[in-house]
Amino acid sequence: MKRIILVLALILPLGGCQLFSKIQAFTDFGNASIANPVTKTRLSQMEKGVTLVFTGLATWKDLCAREQINVDCADQIGAVQVYTRQLPPYLTRLRVFVKTNDQVNAIVVFNTMLSLIGEVKARAAVSGVAVKTTIGS
Repeated sequence: MKRIILVLALILPLGGCQLFSKIQAFTDFGNASIANPVTKTRLSQMEKGVTLVFTGLATWKDLCAREQINVDCADQIGAVQVYTRQLPPYLTRLRVFVKTNDQVNAIVVFNTMLSLIGEVKARAAVSGVAVKTTIGS
């Protein structure tokens, strides 16, 4: 029994490394600009990234509910949710701007979303959830 607890104690922190690990993949292509417009492909990548953020957050919440991570996890998740709650309305606007080819507004919204996701990653890292900064590391 002690061995199982020890193994879990060693493995669970490693799971946090995977929690937001794929988020960097879609942010590697950089901010949007006139020279780097928001295309349907980039919109799709952003949608996948937002899905990863919410999947990671759900996993984090689940581990917290099962008391498998630190005792402050509920407060930490609450601090992160301030940023994640802003993502769905921005994503809706981004879809409209890409559909209507309004690049000026699409670029602003896209970059705002990247900033919010960056903040989520930073807050998660501060809370002890390791975030990979490169693909495959």
